[in-house]
Amino acid sequence: MTSKSVQSASAMLSIDLESAELAEMIQSALLPEINASPTDRCAASISVEGAILIIELTAGDLTALRAAMNSYLAWVSGCKMAVESVTDTRQNRSL
Repeated sequence: MTSKSVQSASAMLSIDLESAELAEMIQSALLPEINASPTDRCAASISVEGAILIIELTAGDLTALRAAMNSYLAWVSGCKMAVESVTDTRQNRSL
C-alpha cells in the first residue's frame, strides 16, 4: 500500500456566536495570534460577518492544520468563557 503525501491543506471554521459584539471581541483578541504566528507551517486569517466568526487556515500538511484548528478553537472557547465570566460577575453585582 502506498501513501500519497498531502502538499497543503486548508479549513474554514465558521463559528456562530451570540452577538456581533462578541464575535468582534474575540476577533480582536485573536488578531495578535494571526499577526505574529509562532510558526510558518500554517497561515490564518480571521473575519466577522454579523455574529459569525470566520477563521481560515492554510497549512503545509494535515498535522499542522489539525494543530492550528485545535489551537484556534481552544482560544475561541477560552475567550468566550472569559467574556461570560465577566458578564456573570457584573450581573451578580447588580442584584
